[in-house]
Amino acid sequence: MAPEDNADLQYLRAEGCEVRRCGSIDAADRKAIRAGMLPCDAVLLMADAAANCRVARLARDMSLPLDVVAVMGPARQGELTALLRVGVDWVMRQGDPPALLAAVLRALRLRRLDRAAGPAAGTTHDIGPWSLEDQGWCLRHRDGTSLRLTVSERAILVCLFEAPGHIASHAMLNQALLQGWRHAYGRRPHDPKPRGVISRLRWRGQRAGMVPPVESLRGYGYVWEI
Repeated sequence: MAPEDNADLQYLRAEGCEVRRCGSIDAADRKAIRAGMLPCDAVLLMADAAANCRVARLARDMSLPLDVVAVMGPARQGELTALLRVGVDWVMRQGDPPALLAAVLRALRLRRLDRAAGPAAGTTHDIGPWSLEDQGWCLRHRDGTSLRLTVSERAILVCLFEAPGHIASHAMLNQALLQGWRHAYGRRPHDPKPRGVISRLRWRGQRAGMVPPVESLRGYGYVWEI
């Protein structure tokens, strides 16, 4: 809901999103908001603080099944807490890169779908277009590309796929490697460092026509970046 086209909306279109723009939300009533938002997966509120809060509250009151992201200007604690109180899922700052917005929208959508799927969703080996198949020995993308995994790669990816938020520390990954090799062969891993395993996984994935989105978190571990 932006008054005019901007870099964020242009980036989302380039990423394949269908974007609908509303010129003004200041006077929008419940009927107009429902009609405009019901077909959407997410709404991006880019008006002033009061209008953003009013529309977010109405969307939540009507139980519309969508994610709500608001954009705010200079940091104002009162505005931030007000947006969160009325049900905004995430608050962006003006000037945040469009790639961050796209990543936030993907993450919120997957969270909403996981919650809708029920309690079993937390143990699934599916993340967006990616899945681990054949008891975790095959990494597959929705586009049809796939990669058979080594013992070490399987241990790392199962750990990341099962971890809350798909984020794991170096200690968690080290333990996963030890357990994976002990279970498979009863000995210590040939690849003792997660960094080496992930580097080779990226290289093998690229040769297979895929780019596994394993991102390093400096000084901590790795995350499966959706």
